[in-house]
Amino acid sequence: MKISKQVIASAKELIDLIGADDVQEVEIERKLFGRGRIRIVRASQQAPIVQTLAAPPASVSAPVDALETQVEDAVSEDDGRYHTLRSPMVGMFYQSPNPEAPPYATEGDEVARGQTLCIIEAMKIMNEIECDVNGRVVRVLVENAAPVEYNTPLFLIDPQK
Repeated sequence: MKISKQVIASAKELIDLIGADDVQEVEIERKLFGRGRIRIVRASQQAPIVQTLAAPPASVSAPVDALETQVEDAVSEDDGRYHTLRSPMVGMFYQSPNPEAPPYATEGDEVARGQTLCIIEAMKIMNEIECDVNGRVVRVLVENAAPVEYNTPLFLIDPQK
């Protein structure tokens, strides 16, 4: 695995902060969309020091880990009252067919089964994601142009009974 100069510089900076003689373990992890983390464990400390690395600004608008945490927090708040529409694939989430067009669905909109709610771009193919229940959009859980992984919650929908 080739490690970029930026990652090496970040690791050196962290090691200098805690002292090179006190480092027991260094772990560098690369993730989807150029994100990753550096984990450094001190010999005299049980808890590791972790730094999350950001991707180059042109590739992604929000850190994947932070996004996953926000989405999972939102989904756990609903107590099972709402239907969660999840991503069927890995890709980039888009709320509209192009930047000038209005979003397919926003919070508060009534939606019907089969209605397109968003697009997920995967390998330059635009995949329309359709609603699988009739109801009202309670919350859009992902920011526009953000990366999503398989099974990422996208929308909370209050189903019609």
